[in-house]
Amino acid sequence: MNKCPLCGGIRNDGTTTVTVDTGKQLFVIRQVPAQVCQQCGESWIDDSIAEKIEKIIEELKKHPSNVEIVFFKDAA
Repeated sequence: MNKCPLCGGIRNDGTTTVTVDTGKQLFVIRQVPAQVCQQCGESWIDDSIAEKIEKIIEELKKHPSNVEIVFFKDAA
């Protein structure tokens, strides 16, 4: 059981949405695995997940779209 360093609440396994704005494109990755605080809702992503998100963003940058919305499990 992990305590939230922000509010002292309990962090549980869950999912979050990650938004990346490059200035030219906006990427939204939904259902990203994370530790989520039950009390304040703040989320933490493991390093391995962050690395996968970076790879997803690099692939999405190749598409000529202003906005891309993907689900983590479909893109990872």
